[in-house]
Amino acid sequence: MPMSTYKEQRISLRVGIKKITSIIKSSGSYKVEQGDNKIVTSKVKVIDISTGGLCIEAKSQVKIGIILDLELPKIENLGTNIIRCECTRSIFREDPLLGKRCYELGLKFEKPNTKYIKEFYKLAIAKKI
Repeated sequence: MPMSTYKEQRISLRVGIKKITSIIKSSGSYKVEQGDNKIVTSKVKVIDISTGGLCIEAKSQVKIGIILDLELPKIENLGTNIIRCECTRSIFREDPLLGKRCYELGLKFEKPNTKYIKEFYKLAIAKKI
């Protein structure tokens, strides 16, 4: 029986992330979470993507409900673009065997199905990113 080979399916790219001042629900009450003044550049892996949002793997935690601007780099025929997202999932993942620690973040696009997002999605599923 032949051994199967595993092919990396995730997309890795450098993005800029700027947290926007947000009102989030924490322990049954609402509180204001202050934003950042500058964009932080970070390498992320795209785990899953649709025209409504994406799931990324990142080194930093983001609280659920936080609004952030995701600055995507120039990719093929698409120019740099900033997409506003809301964090809908933030799960810590650890693999002691690989020494891997990261957060899985679910991000919902504020304005889904735009022309830019549809083009970005096509490039991502064609593995051109």
